[in-house]
Amino acid sequence: MFPATFPASDWQLHVTIVPPFETELDADAVAALLPRAAPIPIDGGARERFGAHRTVPVTVLRPSAPLLALHTAAVGALEASGVTVRDARHVREGYRAHATDQRTGRLHPGEHAVLTELSVVARAPGGLRRVAARVPLHP
Repeated sequence: MFPATFPASDWQLHVTIVPPFETELDADAVAALLPRAAPIPIDGGARERFGAHRTVPVTVLRPSAPLLALHTAAVGALEASGVTVRDARHVREGYRAHATDQRTGRLHPGEHAVLTELSVVARAPGGLRRVAARVPLHP
């Protein structure tokens, strides 16, 4: 469980479904737009480095039709409501599902996990982050 607020450096292990975006909608309105889905099994694939300088260690997830469908539906619903994704290179055909290494751990190649909820993460004062809304994934 996330604390009320946390520095970006203290994120828990997670998979980004939609990259950072700008919107005038509040977190509950964003959460209401997210597609409902069943929990999604994921598998760790190759280790890579992301970011402009290739300094961010990640485990790329093995291709998953349910994960890609969730990403595509979420991006479509958000964009239809006026959301602007900051870097469109990382959506749809450019989406590369991955888990970024965190202080709390990392997803190892070949490791299995299950996504059980979507979280809407917002910026908080002082450069902190907060989980503003949660959407459980149900069968």
